[in-house]
Amino acid sequence: MKTGFWLSAIIGRWNWLAPLLAVSLIGCNSLPDLTEETELKVAQQENVVVVHGLFRTQRAMRPLRTPLSNAGFHVIEYRYPSTRKSVDELGRELRQFLIDQIALEPQVPLHVVGHSLGAVIAVKATTPTIPGIGRVVQISPPNLGSPWAGSLEGMLGSWIASIEELSNREGGPLPLGTVPGSTTGVIAANSDTLVPQELTHLDGAVDQIHLPGSHTFVFWRSRTQQEIIHFLIHGRFSDDAPRP
Repeated sequence: MKTGFWLSAIIGRWNWLAPLLAVSLIGCNSLPDLTEETELKVAQQENVVVVHGLFRTQRAMRPLRTPLSNAGFHVIEYRYPSTRKSVDELGRELRQFLIDQIALEPQVPLHVVGHSLGAVIAVKATTPTIPGIGRVVQISPPNLGSPWAGSLEGMLGSWIASIEELSNREGGPLPLGTVPGSTTGVIAANSDTLVPQELTHLDGAVDQIHLPGSHTFVFWRSRTQQEIIHFLIHGRFSDDAPRP
């Protein structure tokens, strides 16, 4: 009972503080926008499934809706019970969702952009390869686990089904040697205290960059949004994006 009380208190306080933190974190330590704006549009419609992280809903990914839409993508929001199922279960359910989406529009390329836990299950879902899936972008992914999950798995394990898998104690949910089934790019946040940059590493990723921002708000930034679009179109991030 006490664990549930403290978990609710943490989430409640976070929801109150989030707007204030966003104001302070979005505007600091920024990179300039990309200059190749004309290349950041698709010639015809392509679909993008956006996948939120732990404790969040599909609304958390709304900052990506306008920039993706302006670039010619149709945005599909995916919502899932982030605390009630294991990483593997969540990956299987997302995989079926993607297969169903491709069946609805088999001629339209389908990409996936995931944040945090959503980034992990995006790779789980698209491995092995699904015909029709284009590219996958991971934002702040705990591929090799998170020390936050490792320190709290004992207390919150009965409340968060995926927390043990997200811990960095056993190598994380996508351990070294993991090769994703689709062309995958990784964006780490410079000021991420929940998932340090080295724990976002994915062996089979075709490109990995790090950008200013925190774990939660890095994709609210214009430069991050442009890099996501750049990768979806070109299969790599921009040439001047900072790399590990």
